[in-house]
Amino acid sequence: MHKIMLSTKSRASLAIALFMAGSLPGMGAPHLPVAANGEKPSTRNIVRTVYRKGLEKADLDKYPGILMLHGISEFAAQENDPGLLQETIGTFERFGTGGIAPKGNFISYESGGSGAAYLSWLGAAPSLDRQVKDCASRFLAHQKRTPEGLMTSKHAKDGTDQIFIDVAFAVSPFLLYSGLKEGNPEYVDFAVFEVLEIFRILEDRQTGLLHQARSFTGPGILSEDNWSRGNGWGAFALAPLVRDLPESHPRRPEIVALAQRFFTAALALQNADGLWHQEMTDPTSYVETSGSGLLLYGIGIMLEKGLLDDKYRDRFVLGLQGLLPYIGSDGSVSHTCSGCLNPGRGTKQDYKDRAWIYNDHHAFGPVVLAFAQAARMGISEVAPNRRPGLYTIADSPQAPRAYMVHARGSDIAWENDRIAFRVFGPSVRDKIGSGVDVWAKKVDHPVLDKWYRLNAEGKDYHTDRGEGADFYDMGRLRGCGAPAIWVDGVPYPAQTFDSFKEVKNQDDGIAFELHYRTWDVPGLAVTEKRLIELGMGTNLYKVTSTLEADRDIELTVAIGITTFGGAETVKDRASASLSAWERMDAANGSLGTAVLADPRHFAGFATHGGDEFILVRVKANVPFTYYAGAGWEKSAHFPERKDWERYVKAESAKVEF
Repeated sequence: MHKIMLSTKSRASLAIALFMAGSLPGMGAPHLPVAANGEKPSTRNIVRTVYRKGLEKADLDKYPGILMLHGISEFAAQENDPGLLQETIGTFERFGTGGIAPKGNFISYESGGSGAAYLSWLGAAPSLDRQVKDCASRFLAHQKRTPEGLMTSKHAKDGTDQIFIDVAFAVSPFLLYSGLKEGNPEYVDFAVFEVLEIFRILEDRQTGLLHQARSFTGPGILSEDNWSRGNGWGAFALAPLVRDLPESHPRRPEIVALAQRFFTAALALQNADGLWHQEMTDPTSYVETSGSGLLLYGIGIMLEKGLLDDKYRDRFVLGLQGLLPYIGSDGSVSHTCSGCLNPGRGTKQDYKDRAWIYNDHHAFGPVVLAFAQAARMGISEVAPNRRPGLYTIADSPQAPRAYMVHARGSDIAWENDRIAFRVFGPSVRDKIGSGVDVWAKKVDHPVLDKWYRLNAEGKDYHTDRGEGADFYDMGRLRGCGAPAIWVDGVPYPAQTFDSFKEVKNQDDGIAFELHYRTWDVPGLAVTEKRLIELGMGTNLYKVTSTLEADRDIELTVAIGITTFGGAETVKDRASASLSAWERMDAANGSLGTAVLADPRHFAGFATHGGDEFILVRVKANVPFTYYAGAGWEKSAHFPERKDWERYVKAESAKVEF
């Protein structure tokens, strides 16, 4: 059995010694400066600000919070920050006393995870030594194993060899630092074995990257992805071994060689902004920030250790610059994939269809780690390649612009300078239908985020406080422009959307795809891919829909607008348009709604329940286009019914199908 050289510690040991001597500065007030007049955001302030936002959004009893705690542990130690260090140690102590009861798949979380073990190893937190030691002993003795002897999730199906790359994050760094602290070679050896074996199993031989999972769609079957955060988990498991595994360890050369191959492969797929996409091999999938942050953290460690050519330092800095537009001045983080374990059949498309969420709980730890590593490397400031916070709600300017927001992981709302709309996702499927909601505005600046925040504070967005309100109660009807399959005089709508993909979210317009797979149509298996686009200066959003079926058949589609018993409608066969004007109530006045279809597909009008429909004939698997929208009496544009009807007629003459 080899000997562990406990004297091989990171530079953070010096930080601890200085801290104990009382010679270090305090934490300071968190603030992420927005670049102005050439100002460069501070890497240290980014870490602090994102961490504070993460404390609001990420539960510390779950693994994304535990990852974030590891990041702030490294930062607090290396920065000689006594206030932040003691605060972090105090948080970890709550795991030991039961103040935080972790939920998750791995026993290592019970002590606070790898961050607690890291601080214990450094000698910074004697109060954590016992809880880390006891936890490591239970972990090695009782964590569930695969046939190869790898630790895996306690929820892995019995009798299977289910494994996923996320496992490595929970196992190897914790056992590395526990073993170094205790002088226990068994722990360190297992940390090395876990990473090398998981990479062997999950490696994509074509790309040099990782697949996420094995045996979730059948025995021995690998998911087809090169998922960003999955590869990020691999990066996080590998990087601490690269940095802190003793030089004397007999398998260190294997770790170094693996890390050089893996990170070089990842660098080959960086985009022009230094980031990685949700499906790393597909630049048409969205930029994903959690995988990007974790990969940058690992690349930074490789550069620090001199294991990557220094020419890649510019690529590391480019990635930091690229992350800044996704980080708000309040620490918010955008474009983070929601929870994801072998979705669907584990295809690349299944991963690409997985939604990104604003301030998802996975968002914060990777950013903390990436910028903490930058600070450790002496990079104190980063020049942004675009305005910091560009893609976040926090820094949305109050000037007129188009805008899209995702709320609670279940709503997608979009707006421009005139009007706003919303659709709902699977988490609220038991409460509402797949119609399109209308949020009426009387101002030209963005309101979505403000209204959501007010609602969270108990001030609902159904009340007009001077900007407008959501008073359009569609329930399970079609709302403003949602489609249904029309069969024998009955509309069959999809349920709420199953997934979505952002295409564009810029000041001059938005575009995103909705995917509907949960659909009950008599005698037909059908799904829908729906592209929604909205520009500036219009009350109409554009829809390009593809109804996908197993055969190329003709379908009748009913596109609806919901009415409430008092609507005055205009049905124009020649232009294939349907519009309504209806008084909502005394407080909110009247609202106009409309659908403009392609006259070449027009098949008639119909009424069903509370919906008015325009019918169109389309072919399965062939895209078709229509427009829908709304206009409010209290906006500056439609004070009377005739104004709305004039607008609809004019738009019918100029829209393109």
